[in-house]
Amino acid sequence: MKYFHFIPAACIFLFCQCGGQDSHFLSDTKYIPVFSEDSCQYIDHGDNLHFTGAYSDASLFYDNMALICNQSDKKWGYIDDSGELQYPAVYTRATIFNENRAWVVRPDEAPCAIDTKGRLQLTLTRASKVMIFCEGMAAFAQKEKKGERWGFIDKSGTPVIKPLYKDVKPFSSGLAAVKNEQNLWGYIDSKGIERIPAQFSSAESFSKERHAVVRSAKSGLFQVIDTKGDTLWTIECDALISDGNTFRIKKDKKWGWCDNKGNIFIEPRFEDSESFGNPDLAPVKIRGKWGYINRKDEWKIKRQFSKAFPFFDGLAVVQTGTVYGLIDPDGHFQINPQYDRISEDYIHQSIRKGSAFTLVESDHARYK
Repeated sequence: MKYFHFIPAACIFLFCQCGGQDSHFLSDTKYIPVFSEDSCQYIDHGDNLHFTGAYSDASLFYDNMALICNQSDKKWGYIDDSGELQYPAVYTRATIFNENRAWVVRPDEAPCAIDTKGRLQLTLTRASKVMIFCEGMAAFAQKEKKGERWGFIDKSGTPVIKPLYKDVKPFSSGLAAVKNEQNLWGYIDSKGIERIPAQFSSAESFSKERHAVVRSAKSGLFQVIDTKGDTLWTIECDALISDGNTFRIKKDKKWGWCDNKGNIFIEPRFEDSESFGNPDLAPVKIRGKWGYINRKDEWKIKRQFSKAFPFFDGLAVVQTGTVYGLIDPDGHFQINPQYDRISEDYIHQSIRKGSAFTLVESDHARYK
């Protein structure tokens, strides 16, 4: 079965030699894309305008380029950090650059990989969807008789793991979570070998701390496991979300925190919450308003916002009424609440989800 159209071997060699290993999870950013009326503005942390463009959407900078979408025709392209267009906005869909490549889709065509020089590297002719490369592997989906099934290609474009799975997560810590035909999740390595048996009703990617949150299909209990599949601890709750070295926990419709051994150190008493950020404060919601607490469960910024997000690179996005601004750790506005919205990519980074632009769908009539 033929999966892809490949580029010449010499070009593949060049492509493999020039990629970095930078993650799409950022710890800082120089410019923030914000939106007001009909324009997108890239501003610095002091609310100083760097440049503006007629974009309906825009990303942060990855490999020194940002992904932008034109308001006029909804086509995607790439700009540098001066706002100059590097690659024309001709794509119906596109991802950020990661590990020296991005996926782009032209009208009526299949997803293609380009490098940071804009050179075409390979085309996934039969793929219905594809994700960015993570740890040298990119997940792709194909439409099969039973429905859409996922597999992985390596950096050369070789389908190392055939599309056998109903769902997958990107590779992290050398493993990828995959969902089998019985709707059970397990973990495979980069050769497709099952390393942790499929036994979970849900499973997340391994964090940089090399643990993952899973839910037992038999007991319904949440577990935290290591990369060998050993259970570190188990807890009964409604939801459990990794928050670095700690975990957000939901019990009886209320949110709190437990440590890396499962011991609760902030009692579940909040209507909603987000992760601890940088600096070490977390947004929490009580009686319809958001504020910020520290890890001692002390209020550091009083509840006053319609919505609040974690601190990212020293600032936090907050919503006041219908507009957005950014505050410092003392609760003072560094960027006044005046913008209609903040880039979803910036929001995703603040809540530990990485980039918002990591997947494209085919525009090829036969395979989409």
